[in-house]
Amino acid sequence: MSAGGMNDKTGFPVFFTEVSNNLGRYEDYNLASEKFVDLFPPSEYPSVLDICCGIGKMSLALFYQGYKVTAVDLSSEQLEIARKNAPGPIYHQADMKKIPGDNFDLLINVYTSFGYYSTEEEDLALFNYWYGLLRPGGVLLMELADMERARNRINEQGSLIREENGITEYLYMDWDKRLLKVDYHRESQHWSCLTRLYEKETLKDELLKAGFSTVSLYGDFSLKKKEKDDNLVIIARKG
Repeated sequence: MSAGGMNDKTGFPVFFTEVSNNLGRYEDYNLASEKFVDLFPPSEYPSVLDICCGIGKMSLALFYQGYKVTAVDLSSEQLEIARKNAPGPIYHQADMKKIPGDNFDLLINVYTSFGYYSTEEEDLALFNYWYGLLRPGGVLLMELADMERARNRINEQGSLIREENGITEYLYMDWDKRLLKVDYHRESQHWSCLTRLYEKETLKDELLKAGFSTVSLYGDFSLKKKEKDDNLVIIARKG
């Protein structure tokens, strides 16, 4: 299997979602969808765009909560599974900078589905584009690993090995370029992903530059204060 992220123009393979599921990384998304209802009830924010939806786990959870869900992903392989196993949302194969439709109430970009383009400029240009997809008063919600989390988990030499449920992850961090490469291994299967990480302050500043009126940073969907080992949750509101 080939490298993914900024080196892959067809999206992530199903193997990635399989190993992610084995590592327990989808366990909390039903709970997360319940938090979304508390924060942004479907009566006030009915239309949701799930950007980089994968096999549709979050899309389906949001659909069950009463949202009208549009979901996009670059991977035809993952979307085929989503349409079969997570029916209800409307699925589109699309790059996250070429999304059909606009005037959404909520944009959701979770599970570190950001930082995949060849340059930082391409990554950050998404904020202007996503701003334009939201109706006035709409909200962008992101959940992703940031540099603070990387520094807390990965040693100064930029390496970390993790093993769980028959999966081995080899992490390599280029601290100067802020590029994280993860090699996933399961028996004879192998796949690599390259992701650019950001400082949380940089993301906040860039979202404000894109026009968002307020940008708040948290440690999870319960809106607790972010600690070093937490993923970053961002809530950006369009005025």
